[in-house]
Amino acid sequence: MLLVYVLAHRLIRSACLIMTSRAASLRLSAAIVLVFAFGPQAHAQEDPVALTRAGEAILKARLADDGQPLDDRPGPGRPMTFPLPMCAFPGGLCGAVRRDGSVAVPPRYDWVGAFSDGRAAVRTSGLYGFVDEDGHEIVAPRYRIVGDYRFGFAQVDVDGKSGLIDRDGKVVIDPKYGFVEADALDRFRVSETRQLGGTVGAEEFSEASIGVSDDGGRVLGSPRASKSGIIDRTRQWIEQPGIRIFDPDERSIRIVLDRNRWGLLRSDGRWLATPQFNQVDALGDGLARVRVAGRIGFIGRDGRFVIDPVFDEAWAFRPGFPHTAARQGKSAGAIDRSGAWVFRLDADELRPAAASDGTGGAPFGWHFRKDVHQVPAWEERWGLLDLDGHVVLEAAFDQPVQRCADGHLVALKARESLYFRSDGSPLQSSDGRVVDANCGVRPPYVLNSGDKFGLIDGDGKTIAPLAFDALIPATPDIWNAKIGRKWGRIAPDGHWLFEPKFDYLSRSSPVIVAATDAKRGFLNADGSWLIEPRFDAARARDSETAFVTMDGATGVIRVKDQSWAVAPRPGVMCDLPYGILSQSEGRRALLSRTGEAWIDAHVDRIGIDLEAGLLPFLKDGKWGWMDTAGTVVIQPIYDAEVGFRSSLRASPGRNTMAAGAPSTGTARMCRDLHAPTEARSVKAAAPSYARPSHDGHPPPSLDNRPSFTRLLSSAKTRQLDFSA
Repeated sequence: MLLVYVLAHRLIRSACLIMTSRAASLRLSAAIVLVFAFGPQAHAQEDPVALTRAGEAILKARLADDGQPLDDRPGPGRPMTFPLPMCAFPGGLCGAVRRDGSVAVPPRYDWVGAFSDGRAAVRTSGLYGFVDEDGHEIVAPRYRIVGDYRFGFAQVDVDGKSGLIDRDGKVVIDPKYGFVEADALDRFRVSETRQLGGTVGAEEFSEASIGVSDDGGRVLGSPRASKSGIIDRTRQWIEQPGIRIFDPDERSIRIVLDRNRWGLLRSDGRWLATPQFNQVDALGDGLARVRVAGRIGFIGRDGRFVIDPVFDEAWAFRPGFPHTAARQGKSAGAIDRSGAWVFRLDADELRPAAASDGTGGAPFGWHFRKDVHQVPAWEERWGLLDLDGHVVLEAAFDQPVQRCADGHLVALKARESLYFRSDGSPLQSSDGRVVDANCGVRPPYVLNSGDKFGLIDGDGKTIAPLAFDALIPATPDIWNAKIGRKWGRIAPDGHWLFEPKFDYLSRSSPVIVAATDAKRGFLNADGSWLIEPRFDAARARDSETAFVTMDGATGVIRVKDQSWAVAPRPGVMCDLPYGILSQSEGRRALLSRTGEAWIDAHVDRIGIDLEAGLLPFLKDGKWGWMDTAGTVVIQPIYDAEVGFRSSLRASPGRNTMAAGAPSTGTARMCRDLHAPTEARSVKAAAPSYARPSHDGHPPPSLDNRPSFTRLLSSAKTRQLDFSA
């Protein structure tokens, strides 16, 4: 009975299920009938359910990653909230688990959102409700769209209008607005404009109104202007729609339009500043920019001029920075908070040059622009000044100059990147051209002349001469170097770690794969053989293990003692998020990191997004679905490839592969083991501008894997490419 309940629940998710035949539609309708016929009984007989083994692995991996830095940004990442929504349960429905893996919300929903204010949105039969942290349904699913709880209130949709419910599900703001959201315990921002994002059939409340594509797909478009106001719990206006607040610290002063002029009005009706401005900014860091008769000046908190309106253009003052950019006539420069010039120069534009290298956006200088007449039109040329207005780089570049974390500069001219030290002197060598000193790349840099490559340090001094046919970074400090048709490895100071004598050399470390005479083995750091070349294919997996193939079977070997971490299986293997994919002709298996078989099925394709709970599979030309334990939930009777998305209530761009899209993901992960080494080496001879990590392919991790995407393995057996 539970299987019927699961099947019916999944099939009625018509928003993400695309059928290609009338027969399929009839089967879908029949499944919907089953929900009403058997759903309650199945629900009543439901036994306690734990995560599948794959689900346990997902939870363990996410716990290990909890709070880790994201994308090389300093400091911990945002911690996970518990109970944690998961769909890796038997049957593929969604629930939530506690940190210890115990079930908090039983798996009986199509979708479960993150907890906020002790509540999580849940969806079943296309409608949303809310549960508490013990899994009790506080609000039965009955709303078409809901938002998350904020300050104890959640936005809900009723017949195309928005209202608010409290934590008990009681309506506290009637559904009569286009959008309503709690800004505090007794302050609610309302708007007449409908503000929805997401996808058709799975809309979500958004901060902006966004259009929907004609084909019913992803939400497109840009935000529309929306006048919003603030009401209290009795629906009385605190701030009328369209009111602009002048001083964030004193919200009673408003920017008001009167007879086509803006003024500043106190709450008692008296003017702080009479209507006289064409434009007024909100107060920021003690000053507000205003425009009067086409000229820009600045007023203070009392509404009086601090800087008279004498400038054609001016930037707002940045918090903590004493100067801002301004233009007057044919000159531009920086002014202080009294309006006095700090410096001036002949330029068409001046703007602050702010760092984007983790220093909090602190200004490091000024970008300036000069317009140069080039037939047939004027062209912009950009240069760079230091904070005192001294020229660092003349206006000769196509766009503003970029400063890297180590202080060196990158400028673009005629589509070519040019590199400079922080003082503006060229970062170059008389022997050749620097080709890879973009931001994110640290010294040594690659030097190129003709068809030869070498290395220089950050001061332009030669480290390795222009003697190599190819240079490829193996680690941030070690390079694979090619002379003729052989590969070796050099250190940061340019000396050989081991001589070029291999037909192929991986970019991995400390596990190094090398090839001679069409066989692959593993090297020590000094270039001596750790494991003599005897494998048909090999690829480093991590710092201790590697995939190896012999006689048509692939396994995972521990390089140090040559024992099997994962026993060989016919065909090929590759890493996936949370596990391993093994594939051979007509068979697909999803394994744990240690080789435990979660799913071992005679199918031609299978989905690999374990977090989705249900995996599409192709067998004999028809599509069906199985859960993460390998149990077939929906028989393979459909013509269309369809993937259930892990989240339908997501912002645009999160779900990067719609149902029926080409299945390219796994084909890229598990490529040809026996790809011609020389062909790849020649292609890689030109050094990359951004150094790849490890073997050139980012290792699977919780931060960089493609979440919410259906990646399906090829119907044909595809060999792994370990040549990277």
